[in-house]
Amino acid sequence: PVKGIKCTNCNLTYDEFKQSGKLGCSVCYHDFREQLTPLLRRLHGNSEHVGKVPRQSKGKLNKITKIKQLKKELQELVFKEEYEKAAKIRDEILKLEGVLKKKNAK
Repeated sequence: PVKGIKCTNCNLTYDEFKQSGKLGCSVCYHDFREQLTPLLRRLHGNSEHVGKVPRQSKGKLNKITKIKQLKKELQELVFKEEYEKAAKIRDEILKLEGVLKKKNAK
């Protein structure tokens, strides 16, 4: 059944897609949807786009962003010679980095 399927816009065949791994145009998604749906589910866990960051990576990304923000704040505090506040920020950074290392080790 898959043999004769061809994109109605760019004329890419499904066999050509299977060989190259690349679709020819946006219409290919529609024309090959029956074949692509199980493939997308297998690769991504879903066949619909639900965001830029996979759900399981979002927490990690938030921690990385927070660490960057805290490091900038730490630099500013050291520059202002506010060492007690800087030490608290440093400890918070180390704590967050420790959490990330534990999650990466799993």
